[in-house]
Amino acid sequence: MSELFPTRTIALEYLDCTDQLREYEFNHWYNKVHIPDLLETSGIENVYRYRNVAKELREGQARYLTLYRIDSDDPWDLMQNVMLEDNGKRVEQGRMIDCIKVHQVTVWDFLVMRRTVSPLQRPETHLPDGMPEALFVVPTFCTDPARENEFKDWYLHTHFHDLLETPGLIQAHRFLTLNPEPKDDDAPYLALYEIDSDDPAAVVKRILDDDRNVRIPQGRMINCIRAGYGFATYQHIDL
Repeated sequence: MSELFPTRTIALEYLDCTDQLREYEFNHWYNKVHIPDLLETSGIENVYRYRNVAKELREGQARYLTLYRIDSDDPWDLMQNVMLEDNGKRVEQGRMIDCIKVHQVTVWDFLVMRRTVSPLQRPETHLPDGMPEALFVVPTFCTDPARENEFKDWYLHTHFHDLLETPGLIQAHRFLTLNPEPKDDDAPYLALYEIDSDDPAAVVKRILDDDRNVRIPQGRMINCIRAGYGFATYQHIDL
């Protein structure tokens, strides 16, 4: 099991290095300077880094994902202050880099977790920081407010069950946004799937293929779901 818990709250930061020639410098700064600075912030328990596995990114899609474990009475306010700190004090101190672009920061409260009951393909990988090898990140909307309860019930009792039969997918988590004033394009829900495989992209391709070729024909998909920003597969970055 991953180290996401017992912390109930997580934040996801989608970001990029804006200069490909400085990618090494960017990652060295992030790992050796920025993360130690972030961990000095009261309420931030841990910081983990992931990289989008796609060879070619869609327009606006982020290459990097940072996952924060948070223990705070007001996680949303904490993360807003962290972002202001990045743009303020750390810039003045010369501890920020000028080739970083943050696309979006989202904050989530834990709802439920399910784990596969299928035999694992191999002994489960335990990375040095306890986190999974890869994450499939799926922010979602229910497109019909009148079917919200049906949507929640389907996700927990049908969809999680179906997806956790996929080889390589070992754990599924569901979260609710803590954004007090979400915009129309801010997803209210997040599904976070833990992958333990040498080829995370192949695991996700199997999921999407089975959605289209198996679950839709069988009537096991719901037609009021839409994915939000951040939908992608991310590989763990060792610090």
